[in-house]
Amino acid sequence: MKPVFFSVLVLLSLINKASADELDHILRNRIEFYNIRPIEKNPPNPNRDLVTLGKFLFSEKNLSGNRRMSCQTCHNPATGTTDRLPLSQSENGKSILARNAPSLFNVGLKTRTSMFWDGRVKYDPKTNVFTTPEEALNGPNPKAREITESLKSALSAQAIFPLVAHNEMLGEVGENEIANAGNNLEAWDRIIERIKKESPTMDPTENYVKLFLKAYPETSEDKLNIGHVGEAIAAFQREEFQSNDSPFQRYLRGNNKAMTVAQKRGFAVFMGRGHCINCHQGSELGKGELFASVATPEWGAAPLVLDRGQGDVLKDIKRNFFYRVPSLVNIKLTAPYMHNGTYQNLSQVIEHYDNVSGMLVSFKISQERQDQMPVKVAVANQQAILDDIWLASQSGLFPELKNRLRLLEREKRYLEIFMEEALTDPKWDK
Repeated sequence: MKPVFFSVLVLLSLINKASADELDHILRNRIEFYNIRPIEKNPPNPNRDLVTLGKFLFSEKNLSGNRRMSCQTCHNPATGTTDRLPLSQSENGKSILARNAPSLFNVGLKTRTSMFWDGRVKYDPKTNVFTTPEEALNGPNPKAREITESLKSALSAQAIFPLVAHNEMLGEVGENEIANAGNNLEAWDRIIERIKKESPTMDPTENYVKLFLKAYPETSEDKLNIGHVGEAIAAFQREEFQSNDSPFQRYLRGNNKAMTVAQKRGFAVFMGRGHCINCHQGSELGKGELFASVATPEWGAAPLVLDRGQGDVLKDIKRNFFYRVPSLVNIKLTAPYMHNGTYQNLSQVIEHYDNVSGMLVSFKISQERQDQMPVKVAVANQQAILDDIWLASQSGLFPELKNRLRLLEREKRYLEIFMEEALTDPKWDK
């Protein structure tokens, strides 16, 4: 089908007045133009023992220094694979992190070659080279090759870093033998030694050494390392958190009745006057490899340490306040929104994009929200910082942020209906 192009005003008129058939014709032409394809389902892993091991490890608190946290603590399937906190709590529950826990839906897709909000873990599948915060894992000839040879993706590499983050899962020096390690490699070795002595919390009748050797039959017990842990957790996540049966995905597969008229009109706004498609591209409406600055207000534990996202990772001021453009799969289930949970609902997110500068300068933390935090919080509201955040959003990636979108109220409502209803997979909406 050859794409049909409409001016913004003509498209606005059409989506509000078009019949169902006309609306489908408009949308399918736009889908073709933007090359939006259905999400491809990952096939079952033939190594079922590896997936079983990963399932146990995903919920294993003995991987954390003080035995208080597991991956599932912050990525709970019952709460949209997040913790539903604006900013995740520290390992001891006494403070908060700088960002929130991103969702895990479709996190194992082959297109995901970088991880974390700032993309600090990367994997090049063509060269099998990792780029991570640990130098011993990086480059074509890594010092810790025994670990990188066990890791097969950015997802598997990502899994091992929260284990050695003091405020996430490790705990503080003096609290446990793993936190007392001199470096990441030593801490990872201590985690392996500990886990060899443990039975899975989910099933005390099992034995971790036996589970590892079944999952990795060509590896001897003395050669087990943290890479095997990361790869097993990734294998579980890749299968467990797939989501590809929302009304939107069924519509992409050719079912014109999968979405309601209101949802379709919202999708038209998404691709038209809302300009959402500029960043939220691809099968998931967010490829996971695009990073952008959208002038999100910055806030966190007081005294505030400013989080500059990729700018801090890359040591590049041109990337200040750049964060991953997230997938919108099951977005209804993953509130609060933005990398730091700034907005509590999708209506607020839409208002942000409709009036970026206004929302940036007027952002405040309500007393009710402050009372929910274990520590006092502060907002970055100094004029110089606001100017820096605003200028970062004017990089040219999303030039529409320079001016208000001036969406009509009905367009905002259609957009919200599309995101809340059409992007939600009933499998996860429980």
